Amino acid sequence: MPPTLKKILSPLASLKLTVVLMAMAIFLIFAGTWAQIDHGIWTVLEQYFRSHYVWIPLQIFLPRDWQVGGGIPFPGGYVIGLGLLINLLAAHGLRFKIGAKGTALLGGLAVVAGGLGLIIWFHLGDGAGQLAVSYEKVFVLLGIGMLIYAPLTAGVAMVFRKRCGIILIHAAIILLLTSESVTALFALETQMPIYEGQSINWAHDIREVEMAVIDHSHPEYDQVVAIDQAILQKAAKTGDLITHPQLPFSIKVEQFIPNSHVVSVTQNPSLLPTTTHGVGRHLHFTEVAELAGVGTDAERVDMPAAIVRLQQEGRDFGQYVISLHLQNDQFVFTGQQVEGAKTHQIYMRFRRYPRSYTITLEKFSHDLYPGTDTPKNFSSDIHLKDPATNEDRKIHIKMNHPLRYQGETFFQSGWIPGRDPNAPDRGTVLMVVRNPGWTIPYIACTIGAIGLICHFVLHLGAFLRRQLA
Repeated sequence: MPPTLKKILSPLASLKLTVVLMAMAIFLIFAGTWAQIDHGIWTVLEQYFRSHYVWIPLQIFLPRDWQVGGGIPFPGGYVIGLGLLINLLAAHGLRFKIGAKGTALLGGLAVVAGGLGLIIWFHLGDGAGQLAVSYEKVFVLLGIGMLIYAPLTAGVAMVFRKRCGIILIHAAIILLLTSESVTALFALETQMPIYEGQSINWAHDIREVEMAVIDHSHPEYDQVVAIDQAILQKAAKTGDLITHPQLPFSIKVEQFIPNSHVVSVTQNPSLLPTTTHGVGRHLHFTEVAELAGVGTDAERVDMPAAIVRLQQEGRDFGQYVISLHLQNDQFVFTGQQVEGAKTHQIYMRFRRYPRSYTITLEKFSHDLYPGTDTPKNFSSDIHLKDPATNEDRKIHIKMNHPLRYQGETFFQSGWIPGRDPNAPDRGTVLMVVRNPGWTIPYIACTIGAIGLICHFVLHLGAFLRRQLA
């Protein structure tokens, strides 16, 4: 290695740096855990672990009635994870020597390349997905993985000899760090709530909302303009108007409320209406604290609201409130006719992601064991139809037996209950997960296990030889 490069890598490969980074990661996890008392788990995940920098308030470590100010500036999860990755790669560059030379080295590298190609083929193909259709087959996936990774193991042993176990263990750590990056950047977790007999071609994210302006006048389709939550929040801070060529008016966001509580003014005449138009004339909205990520709050979602003023070329359509509280039924959000805009209604709803296929719920089953709340049969019979791929089939989804289609996994997650406690359930809630790197943790665990076995066997062999000598 050139002396200049060695001088640069030496401090980056320091074991002291490893210990410091690990200690920082432990403290960040500790702080993030305490922060969930005040914030939702997804908010904490984004602020603490999927960020470059975080301000950690001192208040999170103390009783909430103490009202202590100040905080600690601290590196976020991205910075600490990148630091650990650089530290590990620098250590390999300095300390781990290649044990093979000449033809043996070329042969070992060829076997490593072939092993990597086999793993990539298995990962990107349908093999892993077909084996992991249920949780019971995860061990089958790991067992076959041992065979799939045998060429890679042999190639690493040819190149690094007795250090092959450590190389594989560290490769597993690198894969785990990479897996989190892939998940943070590309994974999407949504839901499909479907009533029996209903067909839908979208999934929504219950952690984010959008404002939808919909023209229902066409008999065959709706014309929809959807405005993301991030745009609504930014407009509320800056005061900028939201405009679009297909919008019949511009939108001024006067206030965005991350979590709200609503009371009818007829029930409490001392409260003032929130807005001058729409349902807000009869309701009073107040801001409440964001739901925590622990306890019973962890199973609920925030109910955002926004107060908007609609305008067009100097004309004022009035002030409206939109909120997730406005629902005709579960997951069926109420629209408000905009006075003066004949065919347009405004909604707040969970952010939707359209799909090229349609899913129809034919039957939902939720049977319990007698005298208990334990599900005996928790399943959905659906009809999947995709004109783009000519897919047209009926599928049975149940607990621990998801559907995998177009890179997404459909889990049986919940249900839409009846209108009263004794009424039958009316629909299903499917969890739809897209994560291109979903097999990376399995790959990392398998490689790590192989590395540990190799390291143990090599050292055991050396120990036994010394004893015999």
